[in-house]
Amino acid sequence: MNVLVTNDDGIGSDGLLTLVNWLRSGNHEIMVVAPEQNASGQSGAITLGKPVRVTPIQPQQWAVAGTPADCVRIALGFLGFHPDLVVSGVNHGANLGQDVLASGTVGAAMMAAVRGIPAAAFSASSNDWVRVGQLLARHGPRVVAEALSQGPKLIVSVNFPQSGGDRLVVTELSGPRYDDEVQWEEFDGQHHMVRLMMVERTKPRPDANDDVGAIMRGFSTLSYIPSLPSVSVVPALYSSKG
Repeated sequence: MNVLVTNDDGIGSDGLLTLVNWLRSGNHEIMVVAPEQNASGQSGAITLGKPVRVTPIQPQQWAVAGTPADCVRIALGFLGFHPDLVVSGVNHGANLGQDVLASGTVGAAMMAAVRGIPAAAFSASSNDWVRVGQLLARHGPRVVAEALSQGPKLIVSVNFPQSGGDRLVVTELSGPRYDDEVQWEEFDGQHHMVRLMMVERTKPRPDANDDVGAIMRGFSTLSYIPSLPSVSVVPALYSSKG
């Protein structure tokens, strides 16, 4: 199977290396195309109107001076790779609930899906990459099979907890739990400098029936994310007319 691997933490990240090492243990043709620097929080952003630097690192491995979604586009359109599956991660940190809206890890998987390619995104709360590798070996085959089964209409998003994780459970995404906090820092006579932060609106609960609750209880989680919005506004428009 041809597998494209990307991420948002950058070409040299431990999570990417852990994911590639696991995939190489199977019978796969792997190409790695990842940002040359950390590109977290880019969601599905793409570069338009200017050249993007693409640097060969070693055979079948490329660094891109762009976003995670750019990496997918470059692998398909410039490098001519034809993957059966795109795998993004392993992200340094969880992507739970509304995190997926900003996540470059998920954004890369989303770009693959809208290009018609099944995709999975992996994220981990733990920095114990030996343990993360063990969880990939334990749950990865099921995740890959599920992604291929669902096809490009649904992205498979997997999160590994800080500890535990031997059991993989299917969960819904949690609801919004962050608010924005904007701090003014300085004014140089022409420009204001402000710092944008996210603060928890509500404390997560381990008994919650969602991905956050399951992670807090020590489960690995699998959630499905539609690659395109599926809600139609047409019925609502007609009903509003009486």
